[in-house]
Formats: sequence, structure tokens, C-alpha cells
Amino acid sequence: MCELLARAHLAAVPTSRSIWGHVAAAIDALSDTPEAPHQLVSRLLETSVRHPLVAAVPRSHKHARQVLQWLRDQWLARGWTIPAEFSDDAMSCLECDPEVFYKTYVGWGGGGVGRAGVTLLESAGGIAHNTTGLTTWCGAAVLAEWATDNPAIMAGRRVLELGAGVGFTACVILTTPLQEGLQPPTSYLLTDCHHHVLTLLHHNLALNLATAPPKREELEKFQREASEELVRGEVEAGEVVAWPTPAPQGSSPPAAVVEVSGACVLTKVDVLQVDWRRPPPLPPVDVVLAADVVYARHLIPSLVTLIRSILDGSASGQREGNPPNFETVDISSKSDQKQKARLEVYSQQNPTEEDEAKMNKEEPTGGKNNDEDGGATNDKNEKLERDQTEGPGRREREAFIACTRRSQETLAVFLEEVRQQGLVHSLVFQATLDTDTALFLYNEAHLPVKIYRITLPSRSVGSAACHSQD
Repeated sequence: MCELLARAHLAAVPTSRSIWGHVAAAIDALSDTPEAPHQLVSRLLETSVRHPLVAAVPRSHKHARQVLQWLRDQWLARGWTIPAEFSDDAMSCLECDPEVFYKTYVGWGGGGVGRAGVTLLESAGGIAHNTTGLTTWCGAAVLAEWATDNPAIMAGRRVLELGAGVGFTACVILTTPLQEGLQPPTSYLLTDCHHHVLTLLHHNLALNLATAPPKREELEKFQREASEELVRGEVEAGEVVAWPTPAPQGSSPPAAVVEVSGACVLTKVDVLQVDWRRPPPLPPVDVVLAADVVYARHLIPSLVTLIRSILDGSASGQREGNPPNFETVDISSKSDQKQKARLEVYSQQNPTEEDEAKMNKEEPTGGKNNDEDGGATNDKNEKLERDQTEGPGRREREAFIACTRRSQETLAVFLEEVRQQGLVHSLVFQATLDTDTALFLYNEAHLPVKIYRITLPSRSVGSAACHSQD
């Protein structure tokens, strides 16, 4: 119960959400135990408003007032003594909220302030300042969880994320410890279009990947400046403003450092502004990731065209089959991580045509928290991982798109566009609502349901091989 309370509070989940009902039920259950009320009250305060991570970064004052009022209501309903923190004077002294504030997603990844999870500077939620990119959506959580459960897909490969938003998926992937014998991505390029979103994205990467966390004063200064710029520099929906203006401090976010078999392996991380309608030249890419990007019907053709150009190599001037170039640097001092690291690159492998055909025919029938069908999804993910690592030769380029049920109509339009452009799509994962993803839901319409794998058609079969598994 205390862990759930801490996660809901630090992630600034509004008290109107269903997750707080679970916390209240847990309080009721504990109320029947021999534990004295004042001891229980102290435990709840230590895991919410007195949590050590609360003071580590500037948080939402509005949310703090909501939580204090919610806890006060719980005490009053049970006839408990009201702590000093819940007095009217204490709650009225809290300041008004800036446009953006820090949220901590405890249990996700291993980076961020305090290294207890991922910490992001973002808006309260929903659509703000004519963009959806200023907050974390549920699809990002589903994609991050699936990707970290299947790390072989990105091992030793170059990853590009479309519509990265404030960076939740990337921060989780780049800070999650790897299983023994696996490599991190060699590079991870995050892209988005909105200039304010890119500024927050760059900042959040630096915050979660930095060796030492920044001081609170520095975070307060950046939060204040970002909030002022959001108000001063608001643009119309769809308008593109060149980024960076001005350039963020430092040319790139710090590299993600992962220890593998006693060596420090670096993942090169960078941010790039990409308008799907007029994309710039892109570097060579092996894996494309994206979440919650198919909601805007008018952008779907451009999105699919961009995905296809990445998969066939034309986006980077490298057609399929041209070998990638990797640089390997020897390491002589493990402590000097910034100067020397070994970029351990495993050979890029490609499933055989027979294995690929089998994989495309096998559709998972269940998802997380589905006891009847969960085994099918687990088997599917295990097979996908084997195909990625055991096939002969170089692996083909592939995209993984997490789609939520925000609009079944636009999802259908997206899949039809995929077919029309001669791409192959197959379902690799289904998910159902659980406590983790509940932190990100705004309503049931955003319930995450599917992740699709998109590839070019098999050369031997041609475009006639295009099929769907909806």
C-alpha cells in the first residue's frame, strides 16, 4: 500500500484516478490491524508528502494540495487525529503551479534523480500548448516495458524513436540493467517535431543519463525558464519552429553507460527535430520505435512513408543490404568512462525467410495479466528474441509501433496505409490494464492494447507477401 501511494504521489497522478481508490482500500485493510492509527498515519506521510524524493526536484504544488486534501479526508472519515501538514494554513501556503514540473516514475528504469526510477520534466497531462508531446502517455509505458523485456531486439543495433515526446520510453530503456551476455544499443536517436517538446526531451535525457544528478537550484532555474518560454512562445497546432533556439547546454545528451562483463559500454544518444511531412536526412537505423503516434489521421500517410524510407534505407541514403559502419574503441581504464569505452558490437543478424514467415503467422492471443492467454504472448516474445539472435547473417531493419485504443478508426487507417505502401505488419504483443500502466491512463479509451512489428516484404515473396494480423 505504501509503495502504491508513493508511486501515485511522485508521478503526480490526480486523486480522481482509480489508483487512489486502491490506496484507500489498502488503508481500510490496514485499519483493521493492531497497528495504532498514529503509526499508520506516520507511515503514510513518510511515503507521500515526506518522501525523500519529493524534495529532490521541483514538483507540482497543485498536486501536493490534492494529496494533502485526500489524506485529510481519509483521516476525517476514520476519526483519526489530523497531522499539522493537513491544516488549512499549511495547504494554503503552497504556491501556484508552473507550466511544467517534475514527475518521478518509481520502479521504471534505473536512472534519474535518486536513481529510484525515471524523473521527467513535463506538463500536468493531456494536450497542452497545442501539442500532445509535453506529457507521458500510456503507450510509452507499454512500449518501454515490452522493449526492456525483449532487449535482444536492440542489442548492438542503432535505434531511432519517432515521436519521443518527453523521453519516457528512451530513459527507461537506456537506464534498465541488462541481462548477462546482452549488449545495449550502439546508438539511440530520439526525434520529435515540436520545439518545446524537444527542449524538455533534451533536458530529461541529460537528467536521467548524467553520472551525478544536478542540484535542485539548477532544476528550478530550468523549470522556470521552460515554463516562461511555453507561455511566451506558444504556436498554432501544426506550426513548426526550428529547434534548437537557443541551443541547449552541451551539444548532445550524455551517453548512456552500461556495464557489460566488466567493460563500460556506451550508447550514443542524440536528439533531432523531425517533421514527418518534410523529414531531414537521417543516419542509418536498424530499429524504429514509436508509441501513440497514429492518433492524427492527416499525418498517417507521412508517418508510414517515413517508416518505409527508414526500413528500405532511402532515408539515410543506404539501401537495404549496405553494411553499417561501427567504431570500436579499446578500454584501458574502467574509471575513465567519458574518455574510453569499448563499443562492443555484436554481428547484425537476420532471420531466415522460413523463420520470418513462421513469426508473421503466429499471433499472440493474450497479454499481460491475462492468465488464460498470457502464455501465448510470452512464447511469442521468446520466439521473436530467438529469431533476432540466432538467424544467419545480418538482421533486417524493423519497426515496432505501440498503439493504444484511443481511436480504433485511426488505428485501422494506419494499418491500411501500411498495407497500401507494401509493408508487412504482424502483432507481437497485447497488453491489458495493470497497476503500472494505470499511472498513465487518462481514461479507458487510452487502454494500451497492441504492439505491431513492421518490416519490408520478404524479397523472395515480394509485395504479395503483405498481410495483416489484426
